[in-house]
Amino acid sequence: MVRIYFTFGSDPRFPFGRNDYVVAEGTDAKDAIRKFNERHPERTPGIVNCAFFYTEEKFNEFRDEYYKGIEPAEIIR
Repeated sequence: MVRIYFTFGSDPRFPFGRNDYVVAEGTDAKDAIRKFNERHPERTPGIVNCAFFYTEEKFNEFRDEYYKGIEPAEIIR
Protein backbone atom coordinates (compact mmCIF):
# COMPACT_ATOMS: atom_id res chain seq x y z
CA MET A 1 0.00 0.00 0.00
CA VAL A 2 1.33 3.42 -1.03
CA ARG A 3 0.25 6.70 0.55
CA ILE A 4 0.32 9.98 -1.34
CA TYR A 5 -0.10 13.26 0.55
CA PHE A 6 -1.89 16.20 -1.08
CA THR A 7 -1.48 19.76 0.15
CA PHE A 8 -3.35 22.93 -0.79
CA GLY A 9 -2.67 26.61 -1.16
CA SER A 10 -4.73 29.75 -0.92
CA ASP A 11 -6.78 29.23 -4.10
CA PRO A 12 -10.41 29.17 -2.89
CA ARG A 13 -11.23 26.66 -5.62
CA PHE A 14 -9.10 23.97 -3.95
CA PRO A 15 -11.22 21.45 -2.06
CA PHE A 16 -9.33 22.19 1.19
CA GLY A 17 -7.42 25.06 2.74
CA ARG A 18 -3.79 25.99 3.13
CA ASN A 19 -3.37 24.24 6.49
CA ASP A 20 -5.04 21.00 5.39
CA TYR A 21 -3.72 17.86 3.80
CA VAL A 22 -5.32 14.73 2.36
CA VAL A 23 -3.93 11.20 2.26
CA ALA A 24 -4.85 8.85 -0.57
CA GLU A 25 -3.91 5.18 -0.41
CA GLY A 26 -3.45 2.96 -3.42
CA THR A 27 -1.62 -0.05 -4.75
CA ASP A 28 0.93 2.39 -6.20
CA ALA A 29 1.28 6.17 -6.60
CA LYS A 30 -0.72 6.23 -9.82
CA ASP A 31 -3.62 4.40 -8.15
CA ALA A 32 -3.59 6.77 -5.15
CA ILE A 33 -3.63 9.83 -7.42
CA ARG A 34 -6.47 8.29 -9.45
CA LYS A 35 -8.50 7.83 -6.26
CA PHE A 36 -7.87 11.44 -5.26
CA ASN A 37 -8.97 12.60 -8.73
CA GLU A 38 -12.17 10.58 -8.48
CA ARG A 39 -13.06 12.34 -5.22
CA HIS A 40 -11.75 15.79 -6.23
CA PRO A 41 -11.84 16.03 -10.04
CA GLU A 42 -9.26 17.96 -12.01
CA ARG A 43 -10.38 21.50 -12.89
CA THR A 44 -7.91 21.52 -15.78
CA PRO A 45 -7.30 18.21 -17.58
CA GLY A 46 -4.02 16.67 -16.49
CA ILE A 47 -3.58 18.91 -13.43
CA VAL A 48 -4.37 17.42 -10.02
CA ASN A 49 -6.71 19.64 -7.94
CA CYS A 50 -4.15 20.49 -5.24
CA ALA A 51 -1.06 22.66 -4.81
CA PHE A 52 1.41 19.77 -4.40
CA PHE A 53 1.49 16.05 -3.75
CA TYR A 54 4.20 14.01 -2.08
CA THR A 55 5.25 10.49 -1.27
CA GLU A 56 4.99 9.58 2.40
CA GLU A 57 8.77 9.76 2.73
CA LYS A 58 8.97 13.31 1.33
CA PHE A 59 5.94 14.52 3.31
CA ASN A 60 7.46 13.26 6.56
CA GLU A 61 10.56 15.41 5.93
CA PHE A 62 8.53 18.59 6.65
CA ARG A 63 5.39 17.30 8.36
CA ASP A 64 6.30 18.46 11.87
CA GLU A 65 7.33 21.90 10.63
CA TYR A 66 4.01 22.67 8.90
CA TYR A 67 1.43 20.08 10.02
CA LYS A 68 2.43 19.14 13.58
CA GLY A 69 -0.63 17.98 15.48
CA ILE A 70 -2.87 18.30 12.42
CA GLU A 71 -4.77 15.22 11.31
CA PRO A 72 -5.54 14.70 7.61
CA ALA A 73 -8.68 16.46 6.43
CA GLU A 74 -9.58 13.27 4.59
CA ILE A 75 -8.21 9.79 4.03
CA ILE A 76 -9.12 8.22 0.70
CA ARG A 77 -8.90 4.46 0.48
